[in-house]
Amino acid sequence: MYDRASPPSDRVRLARVALESALAVPGVVRGEAGVGVARVTADGPGLLVGVSAIAQADGRFAIDLRLIARLVPLWPLADHVRAGVQAAAARAGMAALLGSVDVEFAGVLTAEEIERSIIAAEPTTAAIPESEPSTMPPSRPARAHTSPPAGKLQEGLE
Repeated sequence: MYDRASPPSDRVRLARVALESALAVPGVVRGEAGVGVARVTADGPGLLVGVSAIAQADGRFAIDLRLIARLVPLWPLADHVRAGVQAAAARAGMAALLGSVDVEFAGVLTAEEIERSIIAAEPTTAAIPESEPSTMPPSRPARAHTSPPAGKLQEGLE
């Protein structure tokens, strides 16, 4: 059972810092749990969706992020997310605990798809019958890029 009086573990705190910093990067829409190997971390009574923190042999934690992005160049975005996670861990005094940072993009959304998903997520007063199709746009799979080719780091984000 979760004890609200006890602080979260270093693993959970690092996962939270990593996810919050990733979501603050322009171009990142949200975290995605995925299927199979889910990217979720239990945080007290809730879940951090889109991040897992896994113990490495050296005592540090590998951060694995699964994100939904806007329609932007993914290699530079992954580099910005990774740099943001490293900076946030340092600000939180957790740089020594941070191991590898893997960034995967589970899907890419256009501005119109993002707008539709925001509208669909807004609460309404009328119930929607279950027979109506969802207005949430499907995520399009995107290749996960973790290492851009040389010279491509800043392209598209300037």
